[in-house]
Amino acid sequence: MNKSFWKLWLRDQLPLLITYLLLTGLVALLCYLYQLPIAIFADLLRFSLPLLIVWLIATVLIAKRRQALLTVLEKCYLLVISLVAGVIFEKLAFLGLNRLLEIGKLHQSWAVPGALVKTAGLIAGFFIILTVIDLIKIHFMKPTSLWHASATVSKRHGATFSLAGGLGIAMLAGAYYITLTTKPKITALNHFILAVILVVIGTYLLFIAGSVLLLNWLRHRSNFYYRPRHFIAISGMRQRMEQNGAALATICLLCTAVLVILFTALTLYTGIQNTVRSYTPTDMTIVTNQPLSSAQRQVIKHTAADHHAKLSQLTSYQATTAQFGYWEGQRFVNQGALSKMNTDTSSALIMVNANTYQRLTGNHPHLTAKQALLYSPAKPRAGKLTVNGQTYQTKAIHRLSFAFNPDHSIYTPAFIVVKQLPQGLPTMSVTSFNYQLAGTKKRLAFEATLQQSLALPNPQVTGQTTITALLKQMYGGLVFVGILISLALGITTTIVIYSKQISEGYADQQRFTTMQQVGLSERETTKSIHSQVLMVFMLPIAGAIVNLLFALPAIRQIMIQVSFYNQRAMVIIAGAITLALLALYLVIYGLTTRIYHQIVEKR
Repeated sequence: MNKSFWKLWLRDQLPLLITYLLLTGLVALLCYLYQLPIAIFADLLRFSLPLLIVWLIATVLIAKRRQALLTVLEKCYLLVISLVAGVIFEKLAFLGLNRLLEIGKLHQSWAVPGALVKTAGLIAGFFIILTVIDLIKIHFMKPTSLWHASATVSKRHGATFSLAGGLGIAMLAGAYYITLTTKPKITALNHFILAVILVVIGTYLLFIAGSVLLLNWLRHRSNFYYRPRHFIAISGMRQRMEQNGAALATICLLCTAVLVILFTALTLYTGIQNTVRSYTPTDMTIVTNQPLSSAQRQVIKHTAADHHAKLSQLTSYQATTAQFGYWEGQRFVNQGALSKMNTDTSSALIMVNANTYQRLTGNHPHLTAKQALLYSPAKPRAGKLTVNGQTYQTKAIHRLSFAFNPDHSIYTPAFIVVKQLPQGLPTMSVTSFNYQLAGTKKRLAFEATLQQSLALPNPQVTGQTTITALLKQMYGGLVFVGILISLALGITTTIVIYSKQISEGYADQQRFTTMQQVGLSERETTKSIHSQVLMVFMLPIAGAIVNLLFALPAIRQIMIQVSFYNQRAMVIIAGAITLALLALYLVIYGLTTRIYHQIVEKR
């Protein structure tokens, strides 16, 4: 065994050694974070280090003669490392989930043997399926196609191919139209899912057929085509897009999924306080059909005293119950209570009188019988509005301190201030107050005890601390799942990009060698490489950003149904996620371009 053997052996085992060091470091970190005994880390080293040494010795002994056995051992060792890495990642992931949910420590065992066996069997099953598929492909593949795969003659595409490209554009246009015209109705999510399906099909058709049609159009643009930097790229991209259009469409859709999932999850989580304030603008809100009795008010005071809570700003007022319906131009079509809503329902309306508005806000509205103020956070309205057969000259107001959603429905109601409440509409009594009490657990206990003492159902008693805890658990779980899915999609995207860059490099190797032999300089070769790779691999991320931009209006309508109206926060989150993904994509692009360049230059 000479020096070259040891160099090759060390190069092959270096990833394994680095992985081992990283895993043991992660275990040490987990022991510190979970405050576990140091004996766990010592036991890991005691059992894993001898196994690593045995493996290294075995690779030296059988490296030259038993390659098949070495390959089997390598796969088995890789499976074990994958399982250990998965367990460690799961512990780190649940630490993050613990922080998102804010529910204290999550107690779980380090490893469940049944789960490990099932996971190993599932991975082995996938490997077997992939191996069988590859063997079938090899069985039916002609040997000449392996040696001359890059020399395949480009097909001539007829009207069907052009129709597919046009259909892809039409599907994307239809999807974008749906997202731009989606209203905050109960069917908004269905419309969004339909748009997603159209985007998936349209993206594949556009990249497979539309890209080839675009390249054919560029070939007829002599000012652009007959330049050294573009000539080689475009002339080779037509066949390349035929072969890789589906892969590029997959990259585009994966990036789009990462953007949409992360944007939605983070927007929901950061908008928790907006949703909480829409349910109860004060610490506690109690909604009843009749004003609270003196006995019920005494219950509130005694419960607060028992929990050492100091009450403040106790107020009560009358308003109409939320009337659900939809807008036809400037006329509100009243459908009645929440139980009578249908797919046309898109809005809700609550009416308060001018005296209540003045008492709660300190502002005198000076309204006549045909004048009104309207607070509509979902969509501001003004001018002549017809509500319940009465026409009002309405002025929009942009802030209302006591506005809330008494039914906790997906339709946050608009509040209309009139001189006097109309006769015949059902009314509700709203009692709200703030209280001072330190500690989340104490506040949760006070709110739960108060509701129990008043003997009122959940929709009628709303506490900010209780709602915040519930939403953090629900939306925190969504963020956790969104991050995991985005991580999986990101890894898949990286693998697809890396494999396509390598395959393209080997496909172009002979072509660029020929070009340099006929006089193409190394500088011109480098420019052509960057032009070609940039044109091909920037299309997916550009398409993903366009998809996100058109998805934002539909996502906003869905967010309105959970009482999130902060458009500025949505824009900031969307911009930050897009910039982060673009930066990561450019890093992957830069690294894979270097590999592509090295393959082409035969370095």
